[in-house]
Amino acid sequence: MRTRGEWPGLITFRRGWSVARARPWNDQAIDSASLRLERGGDRFLFDCAGWLAAAAVTEVLSPALPAGQSRVWHRAGFEEHLELVVYERPLSNDPPGPPIVPISPLNHPDLHSLTLIDDKAFPPRWRVGHLGLADAMAATPTSTVLVAGGPTESTGFVIVGEMAGVAYLQRLSVDPAHAGRGIGRSLLRAGVAWAQRRGARTMLLNTQPENHIAASLYLSEGFLTTGPRLQVMRWTGRPKESEPA
Repeated sequence: MRTRGEWPGLITFRRGWSVARARPWNDQAIDSASLRLERGGDRFLFDCAGWLAAAAVTEVLSPALPAGQSRVWHRAGFEEHLELVVYERPLSNDPPGPPIVPISPLNHPDLHSLTLIDDKAFPPRWRVGHLGLADAMAATPTSTVLVAGGPTESTGFVIVGEMAGVAYLQRLSVDPAHAGRGIGRSLLRAGVAWAQRRGARTMLLNTQPENHIAASLYLSEGFLTTGPRLQVMRWTGRPKESEPA
């Protein structure tokens, strides 16, 4: 298996046709890794986890996966760890309300500044760090970062992407010191409007089941829960050699 990069940082794994990428789960938890399988099977995943374990990583976490994509992770020794609820909003002929506070695009995102907001907005387990935010921006061919409060004194941001007519709300963070002022709702509405201008037919997002404040916001803005929940898979020790198929 060939690797590119140094840990803790972005690592690319390759073996023939198989490709996977890993990064620290967030900026504080460098002993936890986020592993994304682009293509490959359970044996390849098994070896990626083993490489990370040799680099002193104690747990490896998958992206949020639908049930059909989690089987290969199961076979590599991963187990279900976290659940996420999926929300969807049709975008045709249903414009959002106007933002309550001014929202503007951030043409040159400062990952350090955005991470400071994100770390305040989420508990430690759900923080993604600057590499996670970079992943969110690069997850779709087209994306944008919209901010409240301006580029130098932002109070919140949203990352939205679009691909093949589907928009994805990748991340929405509001500084808790400015909560209750309509910032999250304004960012959400601005993200929906951006997606509609791109011609997207629907928008998808996910969040933790216990995040009732976010759920209330999404439901009030026309989102509905859809389909089964997504699963984040977890590996906490090198699987036995006999486990992968």
